[in-house]
Amino acid sequence: MLLVALAAFSILAVADSETPAPAPAQQPAAETAVATPDAPPPAADGGKATPAELEVGARAAEEIEKEFKVLDDPAALERVVKIIQRLAVHTERPAMEYQPKILEKGGINAFALPGGFMYITKPLLEAVESEDELAAVIAHEMAHVCLKHGLDLARREAKMNSKLALAVIAAVLAGDNVDPGDVVLVGSLLKTGILSGYSREAETQADTNAVVYLHEAGYYPIAMLTVIQGLAHMELTRPYVELGIFQTHPDPQRRARAVLHQLTDMDVDLNPRLVLSTLQTKAESLEENGRTIGRVKLDDRVIFEPAVEADGRSPQQRAEKAATDLRRLILANLQMYEVRVVNGGARAAVLARGEPVVTVLPGDSEFHNASLDELAAEAAKQIKLALWEEAIRRAY
Repeated sequence: MLLVALAAFSILAVADSETPAPAPAQQPAAETAVATPDAPPPAADGGKATPAELEVGARAAEEIEKEFKVLDDPAALERVVKIIQRLAVHTERPAMEYQPKILEKGGINAFALPGGFMYITKPLLEAVESEDELAAVIAHEMAHVCLKHGLDLARREAKMNSKLALAVIAAVLAGDNVDPGDVVLVGSLLKTGILSGYSREAETQADTNAVVYLHEAGYYPIAMLTVIQGLAHMELTRPYVELGIFQTHPDPQRRARAVLHQLTDMDVDLNPRLVLSTLQTKAESLEENGRTIGRVKLDDRVIFEPAVEADGRSPQQRAEKAATDLRRLILANLQMYEVRVVNGGARAAVLARGEPVVTVLPGDSEFHNASLDELAAEAAKQIKLALWEEAIRRAY
């Protein structure tokens, strides 16, 4: 999942932070802002954006929206808003009011600006495999806002472009009011910097904080790792593309290792299948040769088609039990080497971690015109192939 057009999630990029962010000043809520639930704030004002921070972010947002079309998609926006609200109380700035928008294009991307302006592209919403993965992307962007990485990035851009811009950013970081006319240039510089990407240090900070937000909000923090692994896999498997200004983005493999180390130290569940959409089981019924039989599927693979009743279960019920048992074991991190075939004479079975998930009876054999062993071996083969494909897809 993870990288096209703008080269990578802004979840995956930032510029060196040189000084700690000052305490923010109180700012009235913007009309379209997403209000976050009440929670004991870490500071007197809960970390609301200062007027200057909002002004700089708004100017950069104007520049962004000149280049990328904003979609009117209430359902997608509501999806993002709910995640923001759930995460916000667990951040350093719980009173920050975010203003998310959905962009039509821009590759698989997300980025946030000072003041809580946040953009999620439609391709990203379609690429993430679960709400947990989307929450990981959003948590990462919220961390950039909370840590004021955008302002640090704007200051870095200002150093290379204008003494005036540098003075404006210094005033913003100090919490001072600024002349609205002076932030026009800064907004343009910030837009360029955000789309170019952050430094390794800032990305690492955002990853680290995002993992904590996810954990405290009740999401599976392993989603932070699966998102970064997806980028790493794309980096290794896509044809070489000259990235220009994007080539300085931090190494996703390095980031993945750092997140894995953090998750291990936190002693959280490291099973990626909790947040991925693959390896889904399904039971169906179908008519074949004048008989209603069952079918067990693993993603798009047909695993087995029970054709006769057994132990008081119809073919459909046998398929449902097999699908349920297999999914339970997959969520328990089933591996290829744990799948094998056994033959008990009157029946053959596929064992997964020692449990029978598929049982082939003589009636199944007769209906399908294949031996017990052949049907069981094919079922085991399809399960192993699905597990193998998943392993390859997540490799980096």
